[in-house]
Amino acid sequence: MIFKKQTYRILLSTFLSFVFVVAICIYSVKPAIAGTPEEMGKWERVDLLRDLHGNIVPLQSVHTTLLPNGKVLIVNGSSNRNTLIRNGDNAKFDDGVNVGDAAVTNNTALFDPKTGKFKIINSPPAQQWGESNDLFCSGHVHLPSGDLLFMGGSARYYPGEKFAGSKQTNIYDWQNNTWKTPGLMHEGRWYPSPVPLADGKVVIFSGLRDGANFIAINQEIDIYDPATDKLHNIDLGYLDKNPFETYISEYQYIDADGNTVVETADAYDFIDIYPRVFPTPDGKLLITGDGTGKFPMDVHNSNQTYLMSVNEDPSGKLSVSFELGPKRDDISKVFGTAVPDPNDPGDVLLIGGILNTNNINFGKVQLGDFADENSQNSQLQAGGARIAKSLERWDSETNTWEFILDFLDKPRAMNTAVILPNKELLTINGGEYAEYKQIYEPLLMKPNKTAPGGYETKAMNPAEFPRLYHNSALLLPDARVFVIGGNANRAARQPNGTVHVDVVPDSQNYYALAKLTKDPGQVPGAIIPEADYPAFLEDYYQNPGSYFVEEDPNVPFAPAEVWQAEIFSPPYLFAPGSRPVIKGEPQTIKYGETQLVTVENATTNGSMVLVKLGSITHAFDYGQTLADLEIKETSQGMGLTDVTFTAPTNANLYPPGYYMMFYVNDLGKPSTAKMVKLEAA
Repeated sequence: MIFKKQTYRILLSTFLSFVFVVAICIYSVKPAIAGTPEEMGKWERVDLLRDLHGNIVPLQSVHTTLLPNGKVLIVNGSSNRNTLIRNGDNAKFDDGVNVGDAAVTNNTALFDPKTGKFKIINSPPAQQWGESNDLFCSGHVHLPSGDLLFMGGSARYYPGEKFAGSKQTNIYDWQNNTWKTPGLMHEGRWYPSPVPLADGKVVIFSGLRDGANFIAINQEIDIYDPATDKLHNIDLGYLDKNPFETYISEYQYIDADGNTVVETADAYDFIDIYPRVFPTPDGKLLITGDGTGKFPMDVHNSNQTYLMSVNEDPSGKLSVSFELGPKRDDISKVFGTAVPDPNDPGDVLLIGGILNTNNINFGKVQLGDFADENSQNSQLQAGGARIAKSLERWDSETNTWEFILDFLDKPRAMNTAVILPNKELLTINGGEYAEYKQIYEPLLMKPNKTAPGGYETKAMNPAEFPRLYHNSALLLPDARVFVIGGNANRAARQPNGTVHVDVVPDSQNYYALAKLTKDPGQVPGAIIPEADYPAFLEDYYQNPGSYFVEEDPNVPFAPAEVWQAEIFSPPYLFAPGSRPVIKGEPQTIKYGETQLVTVENATTNGSMVLVKLGSITHAFDYGQTLADLEIKETSQGMGLTDVTFTAPTNANLYPPGYYMMFYVNDLGKPSTAKMVKLEAA
């Protein structure tokens, strides 16, 4: 079913947004306000991480996870950097970095929202089981214990972007701040996706293998069982109706005007890398078709979806089976976001993304319409590609797809959807292209059953910093949203450890140092002298948006990496009255169990929810989901209310592990969360 939603703009909001952009580009040190916090939320900066000498530490955040202690784990591995050899203004960029150098891969930290401070911690060993152990481009998800399972990563990233996936698995122990490993997987996985099951096991999908052939996608399933600390491997081989054995003779997509275009094809389907896979109410796994892709892989032009079942015989042997799911109206996309719908349990939402290309560089002015055929970037153009404004919904009850063409206010890629405790969604970060034309304004999605897709949207106050590729956003226990990261392109590391973000792609020389100016069109740009680079960083982080690249005077310069974190407070935190407070909390709750808590400042029509801890990379959160709890309120007087709640019963949708428990009053204002562990009886 296809809908096209008209977009309306309010003149005053547009004018104020314009004023904000001008102000922040020219003068801003602190965030400007385009609307009141009650209507459009509020931003604040997090203090930059600095070394003992006061220098800014180059902390990117490719893999970001909320822990049961309320802290945020930040993991990067070798990150997305080149090697820079510089002699004055002359710069030579070599593809990649030395991943055998512990100084290159040791990029792990914790952030404490209570203190607002970062702390560097140990990374897993750079070598393990006789192989490299680089967590860059791994997958990760919580285990029932709250520990974090990482799988795959980069066995070989450089040179020439001939990626090979790592076979490694790593587990971060959140209570002891240590790392361990369950062992090696059968094949490598670069860009894999994990899905937790009702019994605590984790199914691992896709990723590029560890062979010489770059485009070889891993066609096996690995299942990790935390009860035995063992990995089970299943070769999909010739299993009936599995994607790799499903022939595609044609596909269709929806163009920008809403027209259906049908194309012929002659190919077998596949499971894309970092696939967007979700558990269904009946315990199957929905393979949506969306993922990330990677140039020069074949574009995943398919409308087909799949439902996979995990089976276990009496001896404990695991197997999987497939059935064809419903076809989507539009083709699969890359680098959009996907999220379980908090207002229709079991439903899945796909939001934004890129069509018809795996090239995330397209759109950049430095590369022009067509790169020089002799340059290293000659293959990076993307004919017919565009960024989507769409929302697609899989209805779990009818097993059908709904398509809304113009759902978003702007085309968005690299966007992230964050589930909020009042059951709103915040679509945040990304840009009108994957690595260009950053979008600063989050979009709040308010549930409305009469609106196409079930949501109406409203732009929020703009952030200060561009968040493109490799950005992260997580719901915190205090109901704010932690935002970090962003790659406009690849930064470059010098042998002395200095990481340069004043880098732009170059149509003939791969990458180049940016020629920057604060007066676009008036003063020519210039390369930042090496001696002035620390001062440039300080000035940029005080005045984001004030620099422009000489070739691109209309869009503020986005550094190759953003090291400044921000926190967004949604409008609900500024609703009138005191916040509810949960007094005491159960340490554990069991499926279907009824328990009681006391709430201060409760209201007559309040609600209580569980939100699973987030774990995000590459515009997709593997952890978050929301369970709406059935409650009964009994007033005690003196501002206290006994709230009896019943835990969820469907472990397929709400797998065992740690959740944030929020009480939300009738104005949508949430309490600070209490951490609880959901487990089997």
